[in-house]
Amino acid sequence: QFFPNMPPSTSMARPPELATDAQWDRAIELTLRRLVYGAGAGLALGLIFTRSSAGRGRAMSFGLGMGVGSAYTDASREFGGVVPPLPSVLQPTPK
Repeated sequence: QFFPNMPPSTSMARPPELATDAQWDRAIELTLRRLVYGAGAGLALGLIFTRSSAGRGRAMSFGLGMGVGSAYTDASREFGGVVPPLPSVLQPTPK
């Protein structure tokens, strides 16, 4: 602070629009970072385990999907929403 003896004013408080902008910035940055990391991991695994370019493309696509899916889950939590539950067909049955 420039003036430590002054009480904090209400005009210096962050408006809610800026908080939403910061959430979007974090969500976009997280999505792009995970997309690149997922593609890189998929490409590396494709180079190691497959011989054809089609297999490498599939491995990279799978990595992209994993990156985007994990980014969506984290961004959904940050915005206060919850990730929808699994459909009843996919939920484990209680024993």
